[in-house]
Amino acid sequence: MAAKTKSPVDAVQAIYDALDPLDNETRQRVVSSAMSLLGMAQPRPQGASAGTRAGTFVPHDPVAPARMKSPVELIQEKNPATNAQRIALFAYHREKFEGEPRFSRADLRSYFGKAKEPPPANYDRDFAAAVREGWIHEDGAESYLTSKGLEAVEAGFGGKARPRGRAVAKKKAAKKKATKKKAGKSKVGRKKSGGR
Repeated sequence: MAAKTKSPVDAVQAIYDALDPLDNETRQRVVSSAMSLLGMAQPRPQGASAGTRAGTFVPHDPVAPARMKSPVELIQEKNPATNAQRIALFAYHREKFEGEPRFSRADLRSYFGKAKEPPPANYDRDFAAAVREGWIHEDGAESYLTSKGLEAVEAGFGGKARPRGRAVAKKKAAKKKATKKKAGKSKVGRKKSGGR
């Protein structure tokens, strides 16, 4: 059993040292758990009545704390259209729901399976694309989701995807051909009407 601290200042320092390396959400869970174990109720935020939550968990509250989302649920909610967007979303999931804000490039690869998504043909290229977009800062095992990446995921990538590939090239070619054909018909129509 740990020795008792001699003063409240020592206790505060010990608590600070224990909580400092944790992210905010994890800190809140630890503090809530400790208060519950000590039989202390957290103060309710102003305007929060019994049985309601206003952003924080209150022990003995009949409304359950927020539940975790699976990678599948998050994919369905945010609807990423590219693998680079999915990789940023996996970094977001890892930070927000697993309390792991730091990762290596390889750490996010397994999330395709967890999200029931087919693995990318070129994962490294797609990860590099997420880095180029500014969604992820790559720093070995200390890589992290950037503020821009967090905003992009929470906005559902603004509903934007950069379509690419053979299907897009075919669509552009067909549109160009249709435009040329339409332009050719209007020239023929002018020649016929001009000759009469």
